[in-house]
Amino acid sequence: MATLPFPPSAVASTSRHLVVASGSTLHLVSSDNAVVNAAPDAEAATTKTNTSGLVRRLAISPDNTVVVSAGDDKTLRVWDIEGGLKLRSTRNMIKRVADLSFDHDGAILVTDKVGDVFRYPVEPRDVDKRPQGFSLTSDPSLNPDADYLLGHVSVVSQHALTPDGKHLITADRDEHIRVSRYPLTYVIDRYLFGSEGFVSAIHVPAGHPTLLVSGGGEPTLQIWDWAAGKLLSRVDVLASVLPARRYRPATRRVKTKRNQPPKAAPAGPAPSDDPTNEGWYVAPEGSMYPVGNGVVVDRITSVVVDGVTVVVFNVEGGAALHSFVLPTEASAASPEVSSVTFAHPVLGLTPVPGTPSSLLVALDSTFGVQKGDAELDQARAGQSFAVVAAAADGKLSDVSAEHQPLLSALTQSLAASESLAATPAALSQLALYPNLGLFPRWPGFEEDEELAGTAEDGVAAGGDDKEKLNTRQLGRMKARGADVQDLIPKKNKKRKKSGKGGAAAGGGGGGGGGAEDGGEEEEVNVAFA
Repeated sequence: MATLPFPPSAVASTSRHLVVASGSTLHLVSSDNAVVNAAPDAEAATTKTNTSGLVRRLAISPDNTVVVSAGDDKTLRVWDIEGGLKLRSTRNMIKRVADLSFDHDGAILVTDKVGDVFRYPVEPRDVDKRPQGFSLTSDPSLNPDADYLLGHVSVVSQHALTPDGKHLITADRDEHIRVSRYPLTYVIDRYLFGSEGFVSAIHVPAGHPTLLVSGGGEPTLQIWDWAAGKLLSRVDVLASVLPARRYRPATRRVKTKRNQPPKAAPAGPAPSDDPTNEGWYVAPEGSMYPVGNGVVVDRITSVVVDGVTVVVFNVEGGAALHSFVLPTEASAASPEVSSVTFAHPVLGLTPVPGTPSSLLVALDSTFGVQKGDAELDQARAGQSFAVVAAAADGKLSDVSAEHQPLLSALTQSLAASESLAATPAALSQLALYPNLGLFPRWPGFEEDEELAGTAEDGVAAGGDDKEKLNTRQLGRMKARGADVQDLIPKKNKKRKKSGKGGAAAGGGGGGGGGAEDGGEEEEVNVAFA
């Protein structure tokens, strides 16, 4: 059966080292472009359909001695760099990792996908007695392997440690950007208010330690003076990022009341599977796209060219990098955004060691592979990387031809390892763009979340108040440990007798309410090109 290497799912670099993750294997590039690779478990890595250990995040320590990786198997791995990659230690994580970095002292900062941030020592701690089961899951402060730093009540996307190491900035799905002191993170200096959508990416630009660039589900990027708590300017990016997208956003069925006649199809272009057609941004009949066309800013970084700071970013599922000159003062004028496009969607970017104005770009060379493909275009393996250079005018150019020794070494390392060869079935199930379904919000569904109330409100309610709650609210209470097991079956039985139907309670997951709320069940899916 035809196989291809796993695409590069994560990249990280310093002035001395470059590390690339592909599947569960890491590739370390030396100064002479020689590449050594290592897998955490040789036996598991040789199973061609095993993708449970796909590495999603990488970080290199400030002293260039270790690299840390985390991925789908919820394992934090520390590798020694000197003398090649050697696995030093492993620790099991409670939740999957959303972001990963080092602080100035060499400790590992981990943000999980639930909303908590931890500080792990490089060397694992000796733990005599470890909390088990629900206790450890529900109370992150009991984690014996790490120091609990802070938590949000929403999904945390990324964190950023300020250049002086004295503040930790975190962002979440509920439009919050929080500035906390570090390491005394229980002291909150301020929140940065002004985001009008979820925040999925933040970055402190090079050479400007008091500024912050943020982006997410808005048609703009925001420039903040985080030290003063002020929003300085907005950068219009929507017109630049939409033409580069290759993955459609998730869709949901339009929420309507039962027995209501369907609405007439709106005038305008018809839905299209062609990304170059304007109908690409039109949802299929009976479905809707999230607010803001489902755009999710993935990563933001910056480079300095001739004293000018150039901000570079990509959107999840987009086959391009976008850039602009950083505005350093409050301004109503938006800077010009330029783009450089690629054959495949961007998965990551990092500076090229020794050439700080150039960026290595990891590309999804398996884009479009279907489960039932009998043959695969082997030329894809040579399209997994590119290099771009920034200019002082804020524009990017593809300079891959000037870095062929580096790109060839990486491509050969990916292709030479049999442990990385994956079948079409495995490649089609990698889920390389998970945030497209996680972060976007839906028009008409937010009021249902407000009506459901918070979990704390439900737990505190008395017995009489609980009888008035719907099954979705009771499900949320059950997930938080409230004693409502007897009420949920009664509610479901009552609804069946009345013939109302609707979704059963299952812990408060997703979207709109059931029949009691006046809504219909909804579906969530991601349409592929």
